[in-house]
Amino acid sequence: MKKMTPADLRKLVLQEVKNSRIKPHTKKCRTLAALLFEQDEEKEESSGASITKDTNIADIPVDDVWTQLTSGNADAPLYKAMASANGWAAGAMEGAGGAEALKAWAEGIGEGELKERIGKVVQLIGAADTSKFDMPALEGGDADEVADAISDTSGELGVDFSSEFANGMDDLQKWYDSLPDVAKQKYEAGEIPTLEDVSGSEEVKESHGQLGAFIFEDILPRFGRGPMPGAPSVGEKASVDKNKIKGLALAFLTKGMLDGSPGDHVEVSLDGNMSNGKMKPTQSNILAAKSLLFAFTKPEGVIDMGGAFATADGDILDGHHRWSGTLIATGGDTDHTGVHIVHAPSGEVTKLLTVVGNALGRQQKGPEPENESVSKNSDKVILERWQKLAGLNE
Repeated sequence: MKKMTPADLRKLVLQEVKNSRIKPHTKKCRTLAALLFEQDEEKEESSGASITKDTNIADIPVDDVWTQLTSGNADAPLYKAMASANGWAAGAMEGAGGAEALKAWAEGIGEGELKERIGKVVQLIGAADTSKFDMPALEGGDADEVADAISDTSGELGVDFSSEFANGMDDLQKWYDSLPDVAKQKYEAGEIPTLEDVSGSEEVKESHGQLGAFIFEDILPRFGRGPMPGAPSVGEKASVDKNKIKGLALAFLTKGMLDGSPGDHVEVSLDGNMSNGKMKPTQSNILAAKSLLFAFTKPEGVIDMGGAFATADGDILDGHHRWSGTLIATGGDTDHTGVHIVHAPSGEVTKLLTVVGNALGRQQKGPEPENESVSKNSDKVILERWQKLAGLNE
């Protein structure tokens, strides 16, 4: 059975309200319902379905996408969303020829083919169950630090995520609170202590203290949107500087080097190749505007993925919109370069890489879960009001 999207539900409600107008409701209710939905329909007919830069591609009927792409109208909601998708979008859209060129591009692919490609993206993300907020927020330039962090076989970094744990403690905060003063002082100064420095740790059985209110006991702790305490906030276009990481973040990134037992290792192959058709989304929310921006402005596809991350079997960990834009532009018959390949299942490394990113200074993208809940509750309230005005819940 096809999964019903919010857009499908909305259409169903609209149809039910239209049908209800012939039923014997009160004059007041019928008038309010007619006014509400006739205004809504007039608005959609004049400007197209409501779409913002944050709209999930799965939430827009593909017929509406086609209609707006081929409208030749720079005021169409989808065009405006594409032009505001990121910092370079407006210039790229204009440089590619604007609304008329967008129309020609879509018509050049053909209605049936373009709808099929978009439908494939929607179908594939329908099987994904991880929100954008819980996906790694890495940049391509982070690859060396990431590869170092998830392997304790060499380098300066090594997260403690498997097998033997430093001082027998798997929980990061408990371990950090238990460290001798000399080890803590080094971490706070941005220095990595030695194995001898941490050897005097004693398990702390009391509260985690001030930071404890923000995390659960965990090997891989999250701190909201991030970054992790001790890591400087690093913008999307900025590079990570390991020398500026201190405190708990530095402890997280090096704890595996201090457990006296190699084994915290996941291999990463840098700048590898992978076909678009092999890649599969693990993120449940892919933005329509950003995907179509890539597809329109890069009709040959995003060949160089610029350091996107994926598992060896094709699960995308970072770079979903470059993948989806290429699938829409080319139908998926494209080979990508510049893919950092992680040799472990996505279910085992998604949270690991997410927290590593936070410890390096990266912040999560997408709405936090509580915001998503508020949005869903708001949609429910609106739906109930529509039903009440239309007399559907009497």
